[in-house]
Amino acid sequence: FEGESGMHTMQAIMKRLRETPPAEIAGIAVESVVDYDTDGTGLPKANVLEFRLAGGAKLMVRPSGTEPKIKIYLSAVAPTEAEADAINAKLGDAAKELLRA
Repeated sequence: FEGESGMHTMQAIMKRLRETPPAEIAGIAVESVVDYDTDGTGLPKANVLEFRLAGGAKLMVRPSGTEPKIKIYLSAVAPTEAEADAINAKLGDAAKELLRA
């Protein structure tokens, strides 16, 4: 997201995710959304959205503070590391769609 237009694009993506959060990500239901900018998380306010998914998985979205990009953090809960990796791979693919401008 290079240049001034890139900043506007990133802001628009974050605004869209706040205003119309997805009901599911990678076929996994979104159980709740935590907005670190407005919700009382006990942490400093930040431009971060945390999507808490069924089964304990999480997908977090935040614009980088130093680079022209949006970062995604994934977390999965599964009986084995391989199963958790598979969930994270599905979430990573779905995240690409979430970030389309």
